Amino acid sequence: MKKLILCILVLFSIHTAAQSTCDSLSYEIQPGQILNIISINNSATAVTFVWMACDSDFCFSDMGYTVSFPQVNISDTIKICYDAFPCYYCDSLVFTDGLWTTIRNVTSIYEITGKYNNGKIYDVLGRELKRIPTGTIYIRNGRLYK
Repeated sequence: MKKLILCILVLFSIHTAAQSTCDSLSYEIQPGQILNIISINNSATAVTFVWMACDSDFCFSDMGYTVSFPQVNISDTIKICYDAFPCYYCDSLVFTDGLWTTIRNVTSIYEITGKYNNGKIYDVLGRELKRIPTGTIYIRNGRLYK
């Protein structure tokens, strides 16, 4: 029984170490038009970073802790990936305001309010109506009514 518990603990610790290696890898983008990347490894495991940067036309690759991709088009969205076995990670980047910025998930959407709160009534063809019609679809203050 002790051997079984010891084996389970050893397997669990190996599994946990594998997760923490990938969680400890990241990168930093240097400011400027040229895409310069510095790899960050906060784990105790030595890894080799293999990088790939793709714009809408071409993909470029490089290897090492510090890489540079002067060939990418700054007007495109760039897909940047690293492979540091057993870890693989990708991000999308855009160049705005003199910096490369990561595109993250959309967390909120703001509704644009229109200037159509004048109380006027329109039919679906856009003709202004004098009164609310019965039995037909109409538009008032930018909203559709039946």
